[in-house]
Amino acid sequence: MDNKRKNLFLNNSGQSAVEYILLLSVISVLTFSIVNSKRFKDFMGPDSSFFAAIRARIEFTYRHGYDNVIGNDKTNNNYTRIHETYYNSELSTTRFFTGADGYPQ
Repeated sequence: MDNKRKNLFLNNSGQSAVEYILLLSVISVLTFSIVNSKRFKDFMGPDSSFFAAIRARIEFTYRHGYDNVIGNDKTNNNYTRIHETYYNSELSTTRFFTGADGYPQ
């Protein structure tokens, strides 16, 4: 009877579950150490230069209607005059369009 009890603990049942648990713990430790590192927080944190650049570009594009490429900035940020992307003074047109005929009454 002592021999049967010994063989019960030496078989391979549950080995794959233990391996998955160990693999999951190793991946968790690696992820935790990467996410909490100073370098990762500097790149992806709330005050990161990565997101500051994206935010500045989105704000400029939203405000001016065109992407801010170097040398393409047509604005002087004087918000008291006609918006430079709304009204084209050379062609006397706007970038918005309407139907040629009015809506039927």
